Amino acid sequence: MRNFAKLFYACIFFVSGSMSLLAENPTNSTFCSFNPTTALEKVYKSPIGTWEYTVEDVPYEYSAGVLIITKEKEEYKVVVKVNYNTLTASEVKVNENTVNFSVYIEGGKVQVSLQVKDDLIQGTADSTEGSFSLKGKKK
Repeated sequence: MRNFAKLFYACIFFVSGSMSLLAENPTNSTFCSFNPTTALEKVYKSPIGTWEYTVEDVPYEYSAGVLIITKEKEEYKVVVKVNYNTLTASEVKVNENTVNFSVYIEGGKVQVSLQVKDDLIQGTADSTEGSFSLKGKKK
């Protein structure tokens, strides 16, 4: 029991000594290198989330919808909710602030390319019917 007490006090001594070093030199923290500003910037600029979007010059039932972008492990997934349907996108590729994917609407393939800037998205949806402008906002 005596040895346990000595070990306990030695640990307390080393921990308290390390804490005083951290107070003197906070830039070399070994306990926590978390920067909340950097973390918020990553979340704010991330394409992950729920996006409400509109598309110009398309039939009314396809002119607005919701994109849900998620990431599981290292793989991104996109779900499109439009015209009372939920569609799962394929060929999803995310590179920094660019999101590309394909989705089938009424049997036709639509390729979507989006740019993410802060809480806004903007891009195009290309189909056999033509190219359409798409824009939206993070929900």
